[in-house]
Amino acid sequence: MLSIGLNAESLDHDDHHQQEAHLHGLVEMTLAIEGNTVELNLESPAANIVGFEHLASTPEQHASVTRAKTILDLPKQLLTFIGTRCESTTQQVDFSAVLKPVETHHKEETHSEHKEHTNEGHEDHQTHSEISARYRFHCDKGTKLTAIKVHLFDLFPRIETVHAAWVSDSNQASAVFTAGSTTINLERRQ
Repeated sequence: MLSIGLNAESLDHDDHHQQEAHLHGLVEMTLAIEGNTVELNLESPAANIVGFEHLASTPEQHASVTRAKTILDLPKQLLTFIGTRCESTTQQVDFSAVLKPVETHHKEETHSEHKEHTNEGHEDHQTHSEISARYRFHCDKGTKLTAIKVHLFDLFPRIETVHAAWVSDSNQASAVFTAGSTTINLERRQ
């Protein structure tokens, strides 16, 4: 229930929203923690993740996408949960902005069809491409989760700042993180 508001905002993919949120070096992260479930959404300019913002066309660009997909497909290396053990149960990573539709291997056929349709006739325009990832984790004891360490800066050196917002059963907050400050403190502040 808590994640509905966070998901609704992060799923808004109209061009106006992407143009406003698009800033190289910046990643938007939202977390919803309810009971033993943690939902994480990441939105980033493609340049932060793969180094470019167009369809991959060279072997080097394809290698960069493959490397990024390998990292984002293993959410265990993105975060460290402090206080309890949490395991990934579902994930969805969207590289459709930098891969041709047949290359994305998207699980959601309708989403890739929609993306293909909305990109028709726009290949020549300067675009701000986004890469998004959504994860759901199950924690052994959600009430014991006190903090989450974010490893994005180590994995993707082009990321300079993470704007994070989170809501839990007992707390909601937001913060800006840099490579020198990477831990989201979830404990309720007095």
